[in-house]
Amino acid sequence: MHDAMEGAGERAAGGIDRLERPGRGLSPWARRVAWAAAEAMLCDEDERGELVPPGTGVCERAVAALDLSLGQASPETRRGFALLAACLELLPPFVIGAFGRMSRLPLGRRLAYLEALESSRVGLLAMLLLAFKVPLCIPAFEEGTELALTGLDRESTAARRRLPALRPAAVAPPATFAPPGDAAPSAPVAPGAEGAA
Repeated sequence: MHDAMEGAGERAAGGIDRLERPGRGLSPWARRVAWAAAEAMLCDEDERGELVPPGTGVCERAVAALDLSLGQASPETRRGFALLAACLELLPPFVIGAFGRMSRLPLGRRLAYLEALESSRVGLLAMLLLAFKVPLCIPAFEEGTELALTGLDRESTAARRRLPALRPAAVAPPATFAPPGDAAPSAPVAPGAEGAA
């Protein structure tokens, strides 16, 4: 017991921290599932109404952030997320009747599957989609043109804000101030009598 405490103290003194360790939280197949989900969530339509997948940089940023955060999580969390990835991958036959895994479906069918999960009357299916949507979409919209789509005027959320140059305010005329002794005293008004006059 004493040796274990000494080992923990030495690791803490040496700066080895769970948050500093590089780790992979997604297995290769779970990474493929997350990539396919991110591609469907972040796709757009062109002028002809056809689906256009997002750039590989956007999907890579989203999946890498999820991978890093799960790599820093507990083993139970990683196993739980692996189970969620398996459910997301294997449920298309039951949700939209498409025979095949989610990551192998064409982009249009994947999008229809994710929309069916989101609008499902079964709350657990909607929560399954949210388990991927939130941690994938937040980092996807933190940089580049995706951040500009949100209306933020910076190149990343970590960049300093650009403030517009302040213009000198027009000089207002000085307010006239009457000392309290010069003003005529006003008669006190009884409550409720304001509208009676």
